[in-house]
Amino acid sequence: MGAAEIQPSNLAGTWYPADADELRAEVERLLGDDRTATGDLRAVIAPHAGYRYSGRAAGAAFARIGRNRWRRAVIVAPSHYHSFAGAAVFPGSGFATPLGVVRVDRGGVRNLAESPLCALDARPYAREHSLEIELPFLQIVDAGIEVVPVLVGAADDPEELEELGRVLRALGDGETLFVVSSDFTHYGVSFDYLPFVPNAAAEVSEALRELDLGAIEPILRGDTESFVEYVRSTGITICGRGPIAAFLHFAARRLKGELASYYTSLDVTGDFDHSVSYAAIRFRPAAGEAG
Repeated sequence: MGAAEIQPSNLAGTWYPADADELRAEVERLLGDDRTATGDLRAVIAPHAGYRYSGRAAGAAFARIGRNRWRRAVIVAPSHYHSFAGAAVFPGSGFATPLGVVRVDRGGVRNLAESPLCALDARPYAREHSLEIELPFLQIVDAGIEVVPVLVGAADDPEELEELGRVLRALGDGETLFVVSSDFTHYGVSFDYLPFVPNAAAEVSEALRELDLGAIEPILRGDTESFVEYVRSTGITICGRGPIAAFLHFAARRLKGELASYYTSLDVTGDFDHSVSYAAIRFRPAAGEAG
């Protein structure tokens, strides 16, 4: 495994601790005491802010993943710094965190690269946080799991997202966990999204919850069309809307979600002028589906 093929950490010492022991302790704390594995778990949506903000929700997403249950995890995350059609798949061998190197599943990468929608391209990963922030949680819950890294650049192209869903479905072999990385509403002037005036913390909190749940409810049902239409009609600033839509196309109502955690950065900092929302959603087979 050549050093040039390893993506170094962008976040150690800022978004999460740089010291391995401190990071391990922090992730263990965020995962909580209820670590009972859910045998029919198939996928999670987890946030990707710094652990100070979204770590509790991320912990709720990952806490029920059983050790040695999965051969690999496909991480589908949005590209924040590069714009491109389709998806970029990481061509290297692994990602470094203070806990060690998370290896890339080469077979999964090769399978995705067969699609013209998926380009082998390391460049979008150089600064990206949306994928790396999930890795320490995977390392703690299952140190041996490998990953298939997918960054989505096409956030609003319905045809591309539907096709990407079909491409991802080919990896759903019963040994593959799907991790979709997304925050929810980015509210405030700095995010260029102000659907209501920030009069008071309680009012903003209630309005944000109503706005976010309008997007979360169709996700829980596996209803791609309603989710996409809600995003379009409200302009809601869900940074992972592309990965979520592609995943919903993949799930095609075969999976049903449950909301494991929801809160906003307002609840953490008290700042109601600007806020980002975080949700943890876990997916199991829908009724009548064998999974």
